[in-house]
Amino acid sequence: MSMIPLAMYTVGIVVVGFAGWLINGIKDALISANIHETGATYDFLTYIWTGLFIIYLIFGGLWLIKKYNETEYQQGGF
Repeated sequence: MSMIPLAMYTVGIVVVGFAGWLINGIKDALISANIHETGATYDFLTYIWTGLFIIYLIFGGLWLIKKYNETEYQQGGF
């Protein structure tokens, strides 16, 4: 059984997580520099980002299950 789909799913989680970490850092830098204050907009964007991450986890997991249900992975052949 190939580990390529699992590696692709893991890399996707890392990329989405890293992007979230960067966005959070930029937001914190803007707040600490008193450029902008937190409020409903920041909360809304945080909810959207969290929702996107959860959607990736769910649908990426379904994609991963679908990949391993394909005939090439069930038979172990080429």
